[in-house]
Formats: sequence, structure tokens, C-alpha cells
Amino acid sequence: MVSTPPIRPSANGVPFADAKGCKDWLADLPLTNIPQAQQIALESLRALNAAEFDGLERLKCMELLRDKVSFLQGEQRSRYFGKSLPLSPNDQMAWSTGRTLLEEMEAGYRLCLAAADAGVGEISRHAPLTMQRIARYLGAQMMFHAMVYRRFDPSLWLRLHGLLADAERFGRAGERVKDSLESEDGVSTVHEAYVCVVLEQAAYLSEMTAAQIDFLAAILRMWVRKVQVATEPPAVAEGHATFPLAVDLQKPIGARPLNADDRQPHHRILDIDPLSKSIRRRIKALQAGEEPVAMGLPPDASAIDALIQLQRLHKLWCEGAPPRPPAKVPDEKSVGLAFGLPEIHFFVTGGVTFEQPDKSRELSRQEKDDLAVFGKVSERTQQLRLSEFNYQLESWGIVDEMLGAWRLARPPTASKGVAIGRIVAMRLAEGGPFFLGMVRALVQETDGRIVISITLFPGRPEPIAVRASDSRNRGGHQWMQGFRLPPMERIGTPESLVVPTGMAARGRGIETWKGEPKESTVYEILDRGSDFDRVTIF
Repeated sequence: MVSTPPIRPSANGVPFADAKGCKDWLADLPLTNIPQAQQIALESLRALNAAEFDGLERLKCMELLRDKVSFLQGEQRSRYFGKSLPLSPNDQMAWSTGRTLLEEMEAGYRLCLAAADAGVGEISRHAPLTMQRIARYLGAQMMFHAMVYRRFDPSLWLRLHGLLADAERFGRAGERVKDSLESEDGVSTVHEAYVCVVLEQAAYLSEMTAAQIDFLAAILRMWVRKVQVATEPPAVAEGHATFPLAVDLQKPIGARPLNADDRQPHHRILDIDPLSKSIRRRIKALQAGEEPVAMGLPPDASAIDALIQLQRLHKLWCEGAPPRPPAKVPDEKSVGLAFGLPEIHFFVTGGVTFEQPDKSRELSRQEKDDLAVFGKVSERTQQLRLSEFNYQLESWGIVDEMLGAWRLARPPTASKGVAIGRIVAMRLAEGGPFFLGMVRALVQETDGRIVISITLFPGRPEPIAVRASDSRNRGGHQWMQGFRLPPMERIGTPESLVVPTGMAARGRGIETWKGEPKESTVYEILDRGSDFDRVTIF
């Protein structure tokens, strides 16, 4: 039987009376049951936030709770981060509990800040620390929504902007405070916490996989101090009249490019030049073939193609990415979607099951009986065999379309989960051709609707069989489903192959089968998805 922490509620319902009691109470939390411990911590935090408490003791308790809540959130993280949507009811509940914990942590530190601003006792010295913590928890709430691709309340931006304005007004924005949880060297400032949140959200998290978001967090820990928040902006280079990233403290949005002539006192400019230099230096080294770890990048950078990610982040953060063109609503109301290479291969071939091209499959007993009696395999037997695969074409509603990118709404009847980077095949009309694409962005609306953005690859796909030509890089000698996309000279797109994930790497050989095996070498990775890669060859 799992023990629970001793509850010694005072008249205000809090299970401890001071910081020492809080420390003892936290030591007894049932960590063999993380969901239970998380719920107990939430209930106690709510009671603490509702109770009258000495300001300094409240702050000490919040710091103790901060460490424990961070641990509990980390233990639950895998239940929702990186999962296909929609989440299961249990995982959704775990996410909701975690989100509420973050909200209560922000509320608790705001009570500490109110006590500090009142100038009562020693806590008045800790106002910069409480403001830094509030900034961190506002960012954590935004990121927590990004983990499940859900929109957050825009009022979070106004709270964050307001906090920065107050910190600047009272001279607290640049004061260094301890931050052992989220800082590279154990100290941080309100400005650094603010910059971290702004850059996270400017990275378009709705287009990033879990591994890419982790990479983003890792490089921000290393480089956040390279970016300064400027009330008086740096000089604009000749010929450049736009600041790549600026925030408007009066609007519930994050950073946007800003024309230098439009700058107002309520704007803050992010000086990103030092960050740009660091990113460009590493991009150049990666293009020259250097290993990511040799350049101080996170150890798992190779798994997500650090070059592509750094190029993307530089464009979004440092180049003043232009606004996206307006979308249009096409005449079509829905499309047919298939997910995953095996299923897509089946539909693109017109319902032909995939078989090893260099081998003859042994017929089943029923097929042999059909041949003996009818001279052919009956349609009923074929349908029974096909039913074993359970392939389904789902009908998704069209939201809008923009330059080859389609936004589609997941129907309530859909059985497939969706995730960033998945390969899809889309068909506009019944009996029409399929085109390949990938899930580029994913958003869960506040009403629960799931909307994906799909970018289609140019060219009509040709189904083929593929495998790594080096036996060390393939599981056995089995051929797998793949596709060839023809060159499109009109738009300057070369021939490419779509292969299962993990098969392709620059310079590695790939065999294709079209009547006979043919070996090619991977030249460039065009897209690295979660279950496929699209590559050029020579």
C-alpha cells in the first residue's frame, strides 16, 4: 500500500505551517505514484495560494515546491510530449493536471511579488527573483500548450509584457538571481527569461517535432544571453529598414519583424546580431562536414539534422521572415488522406498488396484451392486477404489552401492519430491521383478540433521497392515500400526518392527495384520526417 504524506492542516487548510514543515511534507510525497503525488501537490498549492501566509515563508515554500513540481512534470512529460493527437483520456488528464500546476505556480509567485512590492520585511529584497520566476512560469505555460500543439490564451502575452514593463520601471529586469533549474550556469534575469519565451514562440512550435523542440530548448540555454532586449534599438544597417524581431508590449502577441520607421516607445527590439553570428558559424561548419558535437551543439543534434534546424531558426529569428501569403478556400470541401508508407503504397498502386519483388510469395491454402477449382484466385479470397491489412482512406475537411500547403480538419470519425513530420498521401477527388506530402504544422483549437497543415511534394509519385544497399544499414535483406518523384524542370526540382526513416544518409547507397535492382547514392536530404525521408540521388 502506498503511503501518503502526513497532512497537518492548519486552520487555513495548508498541510504545513512554514518552510521547514513544507520541506518535511514534500519529502513524504508518494513518488512511487507520480499522478497521485502530482494531484496532492496541486491541492496543497491551491490551499497555500488561498491562505494568509508570511511573505518570506511563502516564497521559501514556493521555491521548495518549484523543485518538486519540476521533477513531477518531468516524470509525466512522456505521457503527452511527442504523442500523436488526439491524446488518450488518461494522457489528456495528466496534461490538464500539469497545466493547472503551472498556473498555480505563477499565482503563488505573484502573491510573493505583491508582498515584496508592499515592502514588508526581508521579502522586499527578493522582488527580482519573484519576477524572474513569474516570467519562467508564463513561458512554461505557453510551452506546455505547444507540447500538445494547443493554442493558449493570448492574455499570457499581456501578462508577460506587463511583467517586463514593471521590471524595467523598477530597475529589476537585469538583476541576476539564482536559477538552478533552467539556466546554464545557475543564474538568470527577468530579461533572459523574457527573451527565452519570445524566441521559443518565434520558432513556430506548431511546426516542430518533440525532438526539434528539445533541440531548441538546449540551444536557448546556451545562447539566450547573446540576445538583448533594447528600449533604444541598435543602429539599422544601411539598406535594411526592418528589425527582424520586435515585441509590442501593448499587444497580446509575440515577436514580429518591425519597420524601423514604425517604432514606438512601447516596442522592444531584440538585438539578435550576436546570436546570428553563432548560428551562421555553425551552419557553415556543418555544411563543411563537421560533427555537431564538435561545435558545442547538443549531443542528440545529429538525430534531427542540426543543419536544417539551424537554417530554419536563423531565418525565423534573424532574417525578418516575411508574412505568409493569404490563404484561399478552394471549391473542394474534403480530401482523402492515407498515412504511412505501407498504407500509401497500397492506395497509390490501386489496392495491390506489397510483396518482395525478387521473390515469389507462397500462396495460401485458400488461394491454391481457388486455382485448382476456378483457375484463378477468386475475388472473395482477394478481399479476405486485403481485409487483413485494415487500410482505410480517411475523409478530412478542407479549411484552406496556400501555395501547395493545405490546412485540413480532422473528422470526428478519424481513427488515425496525427503528428508533425508524418508522411501522407492526399487525393482531391474520387478516382483522382494521389500526391505525397508531409504534416508540416499541427494545431489543436480551443474547441478541441485538430487542424493539420500539409505541404505537398512536386510530382506524381511512382510506387517502388527500396532498401539500403549496405546490408549493415538495413534490417535483413527485405525490400520496403518507397516512391520515386520525377524531376520537375519547370520549377527546378530534381528527381527524388521517398524512403522509410533511418534508411537514408548523405553519401549512403540505396537500392531501388523496377524490374531489376538499381543502386544509387544519397546526395541531399530534402525532408526528414518522423516516418520517412525525401532525398535526392546520383
